[in-house]
Amino acid sequence: MATPSSKLYRNQKPLRDIVGDEIRSRIFSGSFAPGTRLVERELAERFDVSRLPVREALRVLQNEGLVENLPSRGIVVKTLTERDVVELFDIREALEVLAVRLAAARVADNVPNKLRQYVNESQEAISRGELDAAHSANSKFHDEIIALSDNALLQSMLEPLLGRLHWLFRQIPDFERLSSEHDELCSAIEAGEPARAAEAARAHVLSYRRRTLAYLFG
Repeated sequence: MATPSSKLYRNQKPLRDIVGDEIRSRIFSGSFAPGTRLVERELAERFDVSRLPVREALRVLQNEGLVENLPSRGIVVKTLTERDVVELFDIREALEVLAVRLAAARVADNVPNKLRQYVNESQEAISRGELDAAHSANSKFHDEIIALSDNALLQSMLEPLLGRLHWLFRQIPDFERLSSEHDELCSAIEAGEPARAAEAARAHVLSYRRRTLAYLFG
């Protein structure tokens, strides 16, 4: 069923980004499973738009590593291998721990942030059984840490990985444990203690790494 174009055009974002958000959401939810072919014409009909914003959106998603262009099949949703996931976690550990350390230092200088807001939003969504909303709040929590770090080079290094990282954030159904780890990490950052926050971040990434690999690859 096509998404009404009037709904898309009412949004203030460029149409390319709106279409990209729609496709990305379906990838994250599993509606577009790994290996699914994404045909421009079919997507344009689905979203009731021209093929140009679809083509541009697919290019963005390819840069994010969520889709790939295969010579024999065209654009398909990327299947992440165990090695892909391990490498993502290696990079995430190195860069996110740094981001958390920088974020905590800035909070110590009284820089405002929305970390506690997103932790609360996630916990409230979990209590209502609204898992998509919980996923969204958890992703915003990590994005806020990166923004709070105020390091342009770090942000530019993480930007091409964010699509795949957000996909990873959605793989583990253990919301209660994830929420508890985010609460602990948030408290460490709020306290303005970079060393404590970095250690909490490293513990969180390693814990999530173990559970994700076990869940995805046994």
